[in-house]
Amino acid sequence: MTGTAATGPDNLRGALWLALAMLVLTAETALLRLADPAVPIATYMLLRSGAQLALGAVLVLALGEGLAGVRTRRVWTQALRGGSSLISWQLYYYSFRTLDFAVATTLNFTTSLFVALLAGPVMGERVGALRWTATLIGFGGVLLVVRPGGGGDPGGIAAGLVSALLGTVIVFSSRSLGRTDRVETTMFWVGAITFLGSLPSAIWSWTTPSPVDGAILALAAAAGAGALWLILLAFRAGEASALAPIQYVRLLFAALAGWLVFGEVPALWTAAGCALIVASALVLARAEARRAG
Repeated sequence: MTGTAATGPDNLRGALWLALAMLVLTAETALLRLADPAVPIATYMLLRSGAQLALGAVLVLALGEGLAGVRTRRVWTQALRGGSSLISWQLYYYSFRTLDFAVATTLNFTTSLFVALLAGPVMGERVGALRWTATLIGFGGVLLVVRPGGGGDPGGIAAGLVSALLGTVIVFSSRSLGRTDRVETTMFWVGAITFLGSLPSAIWSWTTPSPVDGAILALAAAAGAGALWLILLAFRAGEASALAPIQYVRLLFAALAGWLVFGEVPALWTAAGCALIVASALVLARAEARRAG
């Protein structure tokens, strides 16, 4: 998405919106870590998806078309997009509960590696030598992070990587839906599917949080939905190719949060692996921007 034709793209404003979104996303996961771990992730998922549904409904109503704003002729693709989000979010939040903050954040960025790896067979895109090289370097970084004795919880690492892999389904289905459905429509569908999908497990495992934990989780859910709104504003203001690298400022926020809030300092080899993942993701973002341009 780009800025409006009347004013042209405003990349500076878009970059500021996107940087703020990355800060808010960092705050969301930090708040989740601060809440009592006895509160099931399913409980938070219900709150988070409820906030997403509310935001999607507001955006659709803002279109001024009533129920027509949620209509889609691609129900199954929307179901795939929403179902992938449902599972990916659960694994994503689990990884943040079990891994160092910066490591969990970095593993989330491996989605770009999986996208580059699968773009050829899935989307029929040409994957050149640069993208292949960057992808292999990135997965080399993953091996450093997940190495035996690396100190990370194996379940958390697996959850983070599978969440990132499901992120490729989200990317590819979103690209496909972008040709026919508006962003507001897709955001509503994602909210509806994740809310309905998280409801059974939330009821089954329900643990009433304390007032403090309830407030923390509600604030985190609002932050997660608000970050999506900021991302939407960012890409409406600026050009996608110019804004793509800005999202990596989140890694700086995550490193600072891990250090200042949780007292975490990754081991040397883990930090080296994270650096390789980040470097390869930045190269892939630049290559994607050139391809799109």
